[in-house]
Amino acid sequence: MGAIEAGGQVAAVIGTPLEQAYPAANKRLQESIYREHLLVSQFAPGSRVFPANFPARNRTMAAVSDASVIIEASNTSGSLHQAAECQRLGRWLGIAKNMLDDPQVDWPRKFAGHDRTHILESTGGLISAVYGGAV
Repeated sequence: MGAIEAGGQVAAVIGTPLEQAYPAANKRLQESIYREHLLVSQFAPGSRVFPANFPARNRTMAAVSDASVIIEASNTSGSLHQAAECQRLGRWLGIAKNMLDDPQVDWPRKFAGHDRTHILESTGGLISAVYGGAV
């Protein structure tokens, strides 16, 4: 929402068919992205929604992005599917430093030593790593 309000362009990947919003409270935002930006779904119109759609969506997000950033996620978060897919595809993964420092989660340490993993202390650090300082 913030990117749209700031006049930016938005690409969103959803875990439902295009005509279905989840959660339903996001329906107006989803319709706005569909009309004015880019809304992507790998699920056919009318198909049923299952919990497994969301890890599949996270893998798709990794596939269509240069980098993925995880700011906050538990040890059982679906975002970890996206992190693993980043590694598999050789995409960049940004992990917020506070996640690495959090003793209640162990997943960041599993990814931290990889070539294309960047521990984020600022947004500029990841942009520099991915694009060599050019945006």
